[in-house]
Amino acid sequence: MNFFQEVVKLLSYSFILSLSQVYHPCNLHQGQILSMELEKFLGEKYPSIYHLVVTGKCNASCEGCINTLIYGERSKVSSLWEESPEENFRALKFLINHLGNGQPIYIAFYGGEPLLVPERLNFYIKEMSQSFPEKTFYYLLFTNGMLLDRFIEDGESFLGSLSLLIVSIDGRKLQHNRVRKGTDLDKIEENLRAFKKVYKIPVLMWSTIRENMSLRDCYLEFLKLYKERLTDYFFWHLIEERAPIKNFENFRAAYLADLSFLFEEFVSHIKEGQILPLLPLCELFFFLLKGIRRGHTGCGIEKLRNFDILSGKILPCVDLGEEISFKDPGKIKELKGNLERLVNYKEEFGCADCLAEFYCGGRCPVLIKTSPLRAKQYCLLMRDFVELARSKIEELKRALVKSSITAEELYFPYGYLVLLTDVVP
Repeated sequence: MNFFQEVVKLLSYSFILSLSQVYHPCNLHQGQILSMELEKFLGEKYPSIYHLVVTGKCNASCEGCINTLIYGERSKVSSLWEESPEENFRALKFLINHLGNGQPIYIAFYGGEPLLVPERLNFYIKEMSQSFPEKTFYYLLFTNGMLLDRFIEDGESFLGSLSLLIVSIDGRKLQHNRVRKGTDLDKIEENLRAFKKVYKIPVLMWSTIRENMSLRDCYLEFLKLYKERLTDYFFWHLIEERAPIKNFENFRAAYLADLSFLFEEFVSHIKEGQILPLLPLCELFFFLLKGIRRGHTGCGIEKLRNFDILSGKILPCVDLGEEISFKDPGKIKELKGNLERLVNYKEEFGCADCLAEFYCGGRCPVLIKTSPLRAKQYCLLMRDFVELARSKIEELKRALVKSSITAEELYFPYGYLVLLTDVVP
């Protein structure tokens, strides 16, 4: 059974089609017109993002690793994902030559842990410069931060070519070390201090929220690092798992309380004339203020703007598995049709009647494949998130006027960076 057949089968289950307890017709936007799609608003600033999976090897064993969720045991991932850099580079060149549209191109180094194979990072950056001397590329690096210190003093290091460093930190020491096994927060913080002494490159702290975690704890760690000027942005998302959340109402109440705390902090900082760089809040408030609709899933898979390169193959999403991949230029048109059908679940989920759809956009097809029940729970959490923002919007407007901060200042560079992540919270 291929992936598309699996999706159809999942969507036929009665617990997916019985959505009356989750969705109901309502005045979706309280009189507000949310009609301009993000792609149209951004125009030439609308980015293309290509993730290079440079290795499957990792020096950590994090709870709920998305790679092992999709591909199985770590040993299997490590052996599958070690294609030669030359093969990956050929695939990357293909994307740039056939899908490059003059808009910003971001190349993200992903794993595993990319810092385990620094020679590959240097190879890609050198080859890109030689093959496309007329183009500007923006490089991102996803890392757990444990190995940063090995490359900081190297004058020829790939680190100097980065536009953004994305570091996985899941809270303060007790929480982080518990879920990010094999890493140590003290060491990561030490490495960030060394990194920031040498490089002015911005750092995005990325937290993955599990059932046994506190979003507030993640935020407090970010705030500490932010005050030390070791991090510049904070993003979080909810983990993808096969099983639904066991005690959903308890988790929902705790998560909503943490969200409320973050919203209070955000608005309080605006009143003081400061934009707290909580990226999902900056983006969501901007959408509400300007009447923007996302118009696509969180990563924009159906827009042919976000691709993964794995073992020489081009995939719309590595987290969906390798059933959908291509190398033949003639397959691009066919691929677009497949990707549009891939997000047909939004019809079955009733997205058009959901008050959060303008922001969520259908979120992410990965969870539909792995756990439709959990996806249904995340729909409720997304609605909570949007409703909370809407309850704060008038207070925020007054704070923005008082501080002479425009809506655009919330989005550039803050909310815009959400496009470089994979899903909305």
